Amino acid sequence: MAFNPNQNITDMDLSSRLMKETTNQPLTLIFGVSALLTGSAAAMFTTSGLFTTLAGASAVSTVACAGYVLSKTVFGRHREILKIIEKVRKETCSERQKVSESVENELNGFNEERALHQLQQLHGKFSAFQNVLNLQFDSDELTHKRYLTTAEQLYYGAVDNLRNLVVLLHSINAINSEHIQKQLEDTGLEENTKQALIERLGIYKKAHQDINQLLSINEQVMTKIDDVTSNLGAIQTREGLSSVRLDTAMKEILHLIQRTENYDISKR
Repeated sequence: MAFNPNQNITDMDLSSRLMKETTNQPLTLIFGVSALLTGSAAAMFTTSGLFTTLAGASAVSTVACAGYVLSKTVFGRHREILKIIEKVRKETCSERQKVSESVENELNGFNEERALHQLQQLHGKFSAFQNVLNLQFDSDELTHKRYLTTAEQLYYGAVDNLRNLVVLLHSINAINSEHIQKQLEDTGLEENTKQALIERLGIYKKAHQDINQLLSINEQVMTKIDDVTSNLGAIQTREGLSSVRLDTAMKEILHLIQRTENYDISKR
């Protein structure tokens, strides 16, 4: 799947990424290295007149480094977390959009109406979710970013299921099941030929079972998007109950994302 399950949006993951990005910032490295070098130099010239200057420079660099890190991870944490979430979204959305367009073209080529209908429904349902989310929360709120990113993971996971479906269609495109069935009706077939035909027919049927399973998972995805959208829209009118239902729905979404990832045929 195109979706990377390691790109989570939990507090721990966000904090870890924020700390990693902050410590790798040029200013952090400059101040940190400066503090280390001047501190080491001061230790070498403890009896020299340079000691005070070097020790002072080391202290200033240490304070500057600590101040910069605190400004990012403590005082400006909310702003930086929002930037990270938006960065995570942009890292994947562009590529995912290309995948979605490619999937649509492939499905049109196979004239796979069920999957095409699902793709259209997914577009519509996710668009409705975004509209409701934008009405309920400001785009610079952390809650908005969290819900949007999580729903996007579910949405694109469903698109990836359709991409896997396309792969399955390609894998059996050269198998003519009707012709095989007619061949098997021939009572004069050699046993080796018969077994080969049965095996080929089994491959065809197994692929269609996988296709139906992918479509079934996507139906669950669309139901969950509808559920979240409904609870999100009812927050103001039934705030307490809806907030609980929304939190529950979002947890169920994360579970469904994991299920979708586990069914990724590319990992078999």
